[in-house]
Amino acid sequence: MELINLSAEPIGRLHSWIPHDLEAERIVFLPDACPGKSPLPTGTAVLTRQANWRKFAVSDCGCGMRLLRSELSAAELDLVRWDRVADRLRANRGGLGDLGGGNHFLDALEPYDDGPLHFLIHTGSRNESGHVDAFIDDPDRFDDEFDRVVSWAADNRAAIHESISQIFGKVELVLDLPHNTYEILDDGAAVIRKGSVHVEPGDLSILPSHMSGDVVLVRAGERVADILFSISHGTGRKMSRAACKPLAESFDFAAMRQRVLIPTGVDDSSLRTDGPFAYRDLDECLALIEGYVEQVTRFSVVGYMGHL
Repeated sequence: MELINLSAEPIGRLHSWIPHDLEAERIVFLPDACPGKSPLPTGTAVLTRQANWRKFAVSDCGCGMRLLRSELSAAELDLVRWDRVADRLRANRGGLGDLGGGNHFLDALEPYDDGPLHFLIHTGSRNESGHVDAFIDDPDRFDDEFDRVVSWAADNRAAIHESISQIFGKVELVLDLPHNTYEILDDGAAVIRKGSVHVEPGDLSILPSHMSGDVVLVRAGERVADILFSISHGTGRKMSRAACKPLAESFDFAAMRQRVLIPTGVDDSSLRTDGPFAYRDLDECLALIEGYVEQVTRFSVVGYMGHL
């Protein structure tokens, strides 16, 4: 097994996160690598020829990010319209256009280069993803169901896109990329991407950090071929949700709300496990993938909604 470590974690810790029954030829750990509830750690790409590899590809299938460019300036973002978007998403709960929970979010972004207001949607397939699990021993049905769920997740992001356009006017699609997928190669091997984006040289991708941290649009370079044509989907958690709670007690959410517009009805208590303290630093993560991507546009977060 070849292990490529582009994270800041020690090799021994990374080995402890690998499922004991995984037979892989290569595992890439990206800067956002962290363990979770899924079989594979987040922030990984795995090359395997193991016959039963599908059991490692489950969990929030098709979760991804969608970046939109508006025709408005960041100064035109206001609480009235931000609340109206939040209300529309709440009304969609359980169906298409539901933001979901956990670390899923909608950000309003202001480019550092004074460009127009952008929006970043991060959401997944929620309960739909669980339907894939029953078919890990039936490849054809698994693949069909996985494809359906990935399409559902993309449709969900598109429905949120529509909610935004209803309130803020025309918003143009910049990119829509899933980061929980698999790919079957021509020689029969499989690449499983858990919390990592499939990119070819020249492709754009987006890397957020946390609810009040910067976001970077990047372009993949030729060297992504060396890391299974995969790149980070963010900075990743640096601590468990349980470990966040004591830090949340002393965090100044009021000061953050002065910088970042948050919809009415999103209480500080609901943000305790996903506050800025829970995530790694963006520039530290970018340094780890220097040479694999180039920065195109950097954004600051001017609006956040999650935990609706």
